[in-house]
Amino acid sequence: MTTQQDLAAASKKKDRKMTITIDSKKYTVRDDDWEARALLLLAGLDPAEYDLAQIKRNGTLKRFKDRQIVKVEDGDEFESVKQDGPVA
Repeated sequence: MTTQQDLAAASKKKDRKMTITIDSKKYTVRDDDWEARALLLLAGLDPAEYDLAQIKRNGTLKRFKDRQIVKVEDGDEFESVKQDGPVA
């Protein structure tokens, strides 16, 4: 299992610093390619319970599943979205 420390260490491998926001909290990252689940882990969230959604410039949301690659740019904003539970 990947820890926040592992993710932080991995993010230091590239030179360019970018600031992103997840659930209104700022994070500095250096890599521009992330799995959605890794960004959730960075924010201390369980990918089994949450999906990641990017808040686009026009205000719409783009939702990512765990293994989808997210191209991160400086200033990007994300929010966690509680996954829907199974229907009984």
